[in-house]
Amino acid sequence: MKRTVRLGVMFALIGIAAACGGKMDTPTSPSGSAPAGALVALADVTLGLDVTSGQIGTFNYAGQSATAPAGTFDHVTFQFYTFQKTPAAFGTLYLLDREFLGLPTDLSPAMPGFIARSESNTGGVYVFAPEVTLEGGKQYWFYTDTQGSFASSFDTDLYSGGDLYVTGINSFPFHKASASGRMVGNTYVPPPAGVFLDANFKLQGRQKGASQ
Repeated sequence: MKRTVRLGVMFALIGIAAACGGKMDTPTSPSGSAPAGALVALADVTLGLDVTSGQIGTFNYAGQSATAPAGTFDHVTFQFYTFQKTPAAFGTLYLLDREFLGLPTDLSPAMPGFIARSESNTGGVYVFAPEVTLEGGKQYWFYTDTQGSFASSFDTDLYSGGDLYVTGINSFPFHKASASGRMVGNTYVPPPAGVFLDANFKLQGRQKGASQ
């Protein structure tokens, strides 16, 4: 982004903020040991919540881009995580083949880049029609049409295959979420320049052609 801002409106920090380290999750490629027809994790990001207590959350319209690993996958599912690392899904999730920086109300099957929208969100998991397909090596974008609570990183880029997009008001467009500054002791530490955040999320699919 051209400028970084502290995401005070979007992020709720519980506890006294202090610097802490963190490792990042990376996309998990399909495993040859997975049962035929089983869903496999294409990306699973659950770290990066902790600043002090691990309870960082946000209530927003959400978007996240992700890159599919090698292969072709159908039976696609997607979920956000709460800071307790439980599944979270709210409203309908739109799958696009390009970045979207418009309003949540502009999400529709008629929009450029539209691929599909979720058919259900039961149990905190968005489920797409079985025939919806992701191609390996391609980047995809997932956006919600409803506000909800989910977890994300605070000042760390957790996932190299995509970025978090947010907006807190349906009359404001989605934008890529930049890192927040933090208090270390009584000193404000500015956010690292050029760092974009990631939602805590899980993308799954079935290797296309595998037996059900």
